[in-house]
Amino acid sequence: MKTKSLTALSPLVGIGLALSSCVGAPLGGTNHVETTLSTRAGKRTEAITAWFLHHDCTFSSYPYVGVIEPSSHGKVDVVHGPVTPRYSRNSEMYLCNRRQVGGAIIYYTPDAGFTGNDQFTVRITGLRDANGVRDHSVKVRVK
Repeated sequence: MKTKSLTALSPLVGIGLALSSCVGAPLGGTNHVETTLSTRAGKRTEAITAWFLHHDCTFSSYPYVGVIEPSSHGKVDVVHGPVTPRYSRNSEMYLCNRRQVGGAIIYYTPDAGFTGNDQFTVRITGLRDANGVRDHSVKVRVK
Protein backbone atom coordinates (compact mmCIF):
# COMPACT_ATOMS: atom_id res chain seq x y z
CA MET A 1 0.00 0.00 0.00
CA LYS A 2 2.83 2.42 0.78
CA THR A 3 4.41 1.73 -2.60
CA LYS A 4 1.11 2.50 -4.30
CA SER A 5 0.78 5.82 -2.42
CA LEU A 6 4.30 6.91 -3.35
CA THR A 7 3.76 5.88 -6.95
CA ALA A 8 0.61 7.98 -7.11
CA LEU A 9 2.43 11.00 -5.68
CA SER A 10 5.48 10.85 -7.96
CA PRO A 11 3.78 12.56 -10.95
CA LEU A 12 2.57 15.35 -8.65
CA VAL A 13 6.04 15.83 -7.21
CA GLY A 14 7.49 15.96 -10.73
CA ILE A 15 4.96 18.59 -11.82
CA GLY A 16 5.68 20.61 -8.68
CA LEU A 17 9.41 20.55 -9.31
CA ALA A 18 8.94 21.55 -12.94
CA LEU A 19 6.71 24.47 -12.01
CA SER A 20 8.99 25.64 -9.20
CA SER A 21 11.67 26.53 -11.74
CA CYS A 22 9.26 29.05 -13.27
CA VAL A 23 9.34 31.17 -10.11
CA GLY A 24 13.03 32.05 -10.47
CA ALA A 25 12.82 34.89 -12.99
CA PRO A 26 10.07 36.21 -15.25
CA LEU A 27 10.13 35.67 -19.00
CA GLY A 28 10.90 39.34 -19.56
CA GLY A 29 13.96 39.13 -17.31
CA THR A 30 14.77 41.06 -14.19
CA ASN A 31 15.81 44.60 -13.46
CA HIS A 32 19.31 44.70 -11.97
CA VAL A 33 20.38 47.36 -9.50
CA GLU A 34 23.77 47.86 -7.82
CA THR A 35 24.45 49.61 -4.53
CA THR A 36 27.63 50.30 -2.59
CA LEU A 37 27.91 50.16 1.17
CA SER A 38 30.66 50.90 3.71
CA THR A 39 30.73 49.37 7.16
CA ARG A 40 33.06 48.14 9.90
CA ALA A 41 34.04 44.56 10.67
CA GLY A 42 31.42 42.79 12.77
CA LYS A 43 28.87 45.65 12.58
CA ARG A 44 25.33 44.81 11.40
CA THR A 45 24.35 47.39 8.77
CA GLU A 46 21.12 48.02 6.87
CA ALA A 47 21.90 47.46 3.19
CA ILE A 48 18.54 47.57 1.35
CA THR A 49 14.86 48.07 2.13
CA ALA A 50 11.98 46.84 -0.01
CA TRP A 51 8.22 47.41 0.21
CA PHE A 52 5.05 46.68 -1.73
CA LEU A 53 2.17 49.16 -1.45
CA HIS A 54 -1.27 49.70 -2.96
CA HIS A 55 -1.77 52.91 -4.97
CA ASP A 56 -3.33 54.57 -1.90
CA CYS A 57 -0.03 54.03 0.00
CA THR A 58 -1.38 51.26 2.22
CA PHE A 59 0.57 48.07 2.90
CA SER A 60 0.04 45.39 0.25
CA SER A 61 2.35 42.57 1.30
CA TYR A 62 5.94 41.86 2.20
CA PRO A 63 8.15 41.40 -0.85
CA TYR A 64 9.85 38.02 -1.03
CA VAL A 65 13.62 38.39 -0.69
CA GLY A 66 15.94 35.51 -1.54
CA VAL A 67 19.74 35.52 -1.49
CA ILE A 68 20.89 34.39 -4.94
CA GLU A 69 24.61 35.15 -4.48
CA PRO A 70 25.67 34.90 -0.84
CA SER A 71 28.35 36.99 0.82
CA SER A 72 31.81 35.43 0.98
CA HIS A 73 32.86 37.20 4.17
CA GLY A 74 29.68 37.91 6.09
CA LYS A 75 26.05 37.18 6.77
CA VAL A 76 22.91 38.50 5.03
CA ASP A 77 19.67 38.64 7.06
CA VAL A 78 16.17 39.57 5.92
CA VAL A 79 13.81 40.99 8.56
CA HIS A 80 10.22 42.26 8.25
CA GLY A 81 9.70 45.63 9.90
CA PRO A 82 8.90 49.30 9.38
CA VAL A 83 10.49 51.00 6.36
CA THR A 84 10.11 54.42 4.77
CA PRO A 85 9.46 54.19 1.01
CA ARG A 86 11.71 56.15 -1.34
CA TYR A 87 9.90 56.63 -4.64
CA SER A 88 11.33 59.05 -7.22
CA ARG A 89 9.71 62.47 -7.69
CA ASN A 90 8.26 61.44 -11.05
CA SER A 91 6.53 58.37 -9.59
CA GLU A 92 2.77 58.35 -9.04
CA MET A 93 3.62 56.82 -5.64
CA TYR A 94 5.88 59.73 -4.55
CA LEU A 95 3.44 60.91 -1.85
CA CYS A 96 3.86 57.53 -0.13
CA ASN A 97 7.38 58.61 0.88
CA ARG A 98 5.91 60.39 3.90
CA ARG A 99 4.61 57.16 5.49
CA GLN A 100 6.24 54.36 7.37
CA VAL A 101 5.00 50.98 6.14
CA GLY A 102 5.76 47.31 6.57
CA GLY A 103 8.59 46.06 4.41
CA ALA A 104 11.68 43.90 4.18
CA ILE A 105 14.98 45.11 5.62
CA ILE A 106 18.11 43.40 4.32
CA TYR A 107 21.05 43.56 6.74
CA TYR A 108 24.69 42.71 6.11
CA THR A 109 27.08 41.75 8.92
CA PRO A 110 30.74 41.22 7.95
CA ASP A 111 32.70 38.52 9.70
CA ALA A 112 34.54 39.68 12.82
CA GLY A 113 38.07 40.71 11.91
CA PHE A 114 37.39 40.85 8.15
CA THR A 115 38.45 43.96 6.22
CA GLY A 116 38.31 44.39 2.48
CA ASN A 117 35.69 44.03 -0.25
CA ASP A 118 32.68 41.73 -0.29
CA GLN A 119 29.42 41.55 -2.19
CA PHE A 120 26.10 39.74 -2.29
CA THR A 121 23.00 39.69 -4.50
CA VAL A 122 19.37 39.31 -3.50
CA ARG A 123 16.31 38.76 -5.67
CA ILE A 124 13.33 40.84 -4.58
CA THR A 125 9.93 39.67 -5.82
CA GLY A 126 6.60 41.47 -5.46
CA LEU A 127 7.58 44.93 -6.73
CA ARG A 128 5.62 47.03 -9.20
CA ASP A 129 8.53 47.44 -11.64
CA ALA A 130 10.57 45.01 -13.78
CA ASN A 131 7.82 42.39 -14.00
CA GLY A 132 7.76 42.35 -10.21
CA VAL A 133 11.35 41.07 -9.87
CA ARG A 134 14.59 42.93 -9.16
CA ASP A 135 18.07 41.54 -8.59
CA HIS A 136 19.94 43.85 -6.25
CA SER A 137 23.73 43.52 -5.92
CA VAL A 138 25.44 45.16 -2.98
CA LYS A 139 29.17 45.84 -3.13
CA VAL A 140 30.54 46.26 0.39
CA ARG A 141 33.71 47.92 1.63
CA VAL A 142 34.55 46.71 5.14
CA LYS A 143 36.98 48.90 7.09
